[in-house]
Amino acid sequence: MSNLQQAQASINSVFEGFAHHRRRYALRELRRHANPMELADLADELAVRENETPLTDVPADEVKRIYMSLYHTHIPKLEAADLVRYNQEQDSVALAEQAEYIEQHQEYLTID
Repeated sequence: MSNLQQAQASINSVFEGFAHHRRRYALRELRRHANPMELADLADELAVRENETPLTDVPADEVKRIYMSLYHTHIPKLEAADLVRYNQEQDSVALAEQAEYIEQHQEYLTID
């Protein structure tokens, strides 16, 4: 693979990382926290944001659905794009260094 092809693949994976609103919300929440977050806590934060209601008013099955989508779909895509680091043993996730740079340019991407 040429350098140009590698650069294009990297750019494509970054844009795929930003393609879904849940991944953008997750990146924002991770940026707000200086330390890694447990995936369950991230799911709670996204449930509040997506439902625009306090966590106590979000049904437990909705929070679980969000957790499962993060675990099986969104975190792996963000990790593949080198935007987050996931720790399986601690079930925690943190921003990767590249994500901080990209977040500075997020204004150029469509944000919900």
